Amino acid sequence: MRGPGFSAVLVLGLLCLSLLSLSPVSLSQVSLATGEGAGVYPRDPAAPGILIGDTRQGIGPVNRFDLLEDPGLSLDLDAVLALPDSRWQANPHSAIQVGFSTSAWWVRFSLTNQTGQDQRRVLQVDWPLLDWVDLYQLHGAEVVGSWQTGDQRPFATRPLETRDFAFPLYLPAGETHRILIRLALSDGLFRPIGLRLWEVRAFQTASQWGNILGGAYCGALLALLLYHLLLFLSTRHRNFFFYALYLALMLTWNLGLLGYGYQYLWLDQSWWNNQFHLLLSWLASLGATLFVVHFLETRRRAPWLHWLILGLTAVMTLPVLVKVASYSGWTPHLPSLYAGYLFTSWVLVLAYLVGGVLAVLQGFHPARWFVLAWSFLVLGVLVNGLGYLPGLIPRNLWTANSLNIGSTLEIILLALALGSRFNLLRDEKLAAERRTAELRAAHAATLEHEVNERTRELRQAMAQVQAALEQERRVQAELREFLATVSHELRTPLAVIDTIAQNLELDGEQADEETRARYHQIQQVSARMAHLLDGYLDEGRFTLLRQGAERIPCDPRLLLEDAAQAARTLAEGHPLRVEAEGLPQAFPCDPELTRLALRNLADNAVKYTPPGTRVVLRGQRAGRRASDGIWLEVSDEGPGLAPEALADLFEPLVRGPTAGGKPGKGLGLYLARRMIQTQGGTLTVTSEPGQGCRFRIWLPG
Repeated sequence: MRGPGFSAVLVLGLLCLSLLSLSPVSLSQVSLATGEGAGVYPRDPAAPGILIGDTRQGIGPVNRFDLLEDPGLSLDLDAVLALPDSRWQANPHSAIQVGFSTSAWWVRFSLTNQTGQDQRRVLQVDWPLLDWVDLYQLHGAEVVGSWQTGDQRPFATRPLETRDFAFPLYLPAGETHRILIRLALSDGLFRPIGLRLWEVRAFQTASQWGNILGGAYCGALLALLLYHLLLFLSTRHRNFFFYALYLALMLTWNLGLLGYGYQYLWLDQSWWNNQFHLLLSWLASLGATLFVVHFLETRRRAPWLHWLILGLTAVMTLPVLVKVASYSGWTPHLPSLYAGYLFTSWVLVLAYLVGGVLAVLQGFHPARWFVLAWSFLVLGVLVNGLGYLPGLIPRNLWTANSLNIGSTLEIILLALALGSRFNLLRDEKLAAERRTAELRAAHAATLEHEVNERTRELRQAMAQVQAALEQERRVQAELREFLATVSHELRTPLAVIDTIAQNLELDGEQADEETRARYHQIQQVSARMAHLLDGYLDEGRFTLLRQGAERIPCDPRLLLEDAAQAARTLAEGHPLRVEAEGLPQAFPCDPELTRLALRNLADNAVKYTPPGTRVVLRGQRAGRRASDGIWLEVSDEGPGLAPEALADLFEPLVRGPTAGGKPGKGLGLYLARRMIQTQGGTLTVTSEPGQGCRFRIWLPG
């Protein structure tokens, strides 16, 4: 926030604006335009008199004059001069103070030159936003000078090129001249208007000092605006942007309020000059609100105050909308309009101050500058307003510019508040970085310790895994040896049984049909048992289960039919049915593994269910797409299984509660699931007591 760049920008802005705003009034401009509107009038009405002595110093305020109200805005000079003195009222104040009035007002007073030489004076009307200002200088019944100007007329109509209204007066020695002034404002007069009579050189000096102060004020605004805009572009901090926005709106508003806007910027744009005051005032309030709520973080610190500030800002929009609506022909009640606007603006400023005080109480130190800034602005507004009241505060150059002085202090202190907040954020960031560095240093030692500890634990875990793998390899080797032994021991008696059955069938040609059928059935069972031994106990098949399956196109309907036919051989008392509508004729799978799994499920279904119960083998597509796979299902109408029995049903060496005394070792379902999983599929079971079992195989496409 601090640095040589800020000082350079500030000085440059002050110098540029001060020089540009300096428009010294040349002595040659203080001339007299005579002869315009001259005429003879039958009466010479009396008017409050001001005596001009032999002095070349400034005269001071004109505080002795009469007032005449023209509600219809229809009176011209002839009509005014024809009115009786009773229509005029003596002014009780030191300035033209009529409250809020949409009427035109006439002012009259007289000037008497008591010196022995001709005198030149300048009469100043100190409100640059008047729409119409007409001045007439009369000597007796003769109009010796007249001017018609105002910000609704071109700037060239002003007799002196000043930001406010100044009129040159020529007073011959020993003569008395009457001055009549007509003042009108389309939106109504709402503030006191001072009149001041100047000696020429004193007016020049005062104008130059006024321009210096005004230029310094606007230059300070411009310098701070550019500086904080650059800060925003470099830091992207929103507070800098909102403050720059507030300064830009304040600068534009004050350029118009001081008269520089009409003089230098929007030349002869009378419509805009008549409308900017309310619109830019509202926009400046909006910019101030955006800055305040972000700077003080009111939404976090005081939500109720946050919404109050936003609500007041929204209420201030209504007069602007009413003003816009008046262009359609509707005439609003202007006193109520401006009174409500001013009241809301004061409440809004008080809300700003309350927010600042709350932030200070919460320990937000930059808010101290914030509270001081808005306090100076409020003080400047009060001094400016009290300066128009007689006897309270002397009306001089400083009191007349108290609003600008208070506003200048406000924007400088707000810049200090913003810089303090930025420095606070920077210090907090540095503190956070230091804490982070300290935490990193504090955790570095413990981290290394933890890494070493975790490494040791991982090594232990790896050792345990290696031991488990070694044990698994031993178990697998033992299992293969066991299976080979069992297969060998079973194949010999099966071969004997098969041979005996063949011999019996040959020797029993003369036997009855039923006996031959039994011989043939013994042969089929022996062949199937040999096939099962090849499937379950063959070492090559056991290796395939561990390494993976071979997926080739096969007909799943034939696999279901094969499983059903094998089950029929074992249990003639069970009706078996195959439902395979919609299955594809060619589906990629391992036919041997799938056949063995289905045979195992079908054999269990007829083996562990009561005779006469139905067993159904179903097949269907798992979805519309081929990649969705297929479902193969074996369901029975047996006693079913309890939920606790389903948990470990597929574990090796586990037999279900329905096995009873029937032969088996509990490897069938385990091997069947392994056969399906090897193909990337799943084997699940659903069952309830008394509802049978349903085993479902899903194979991917």
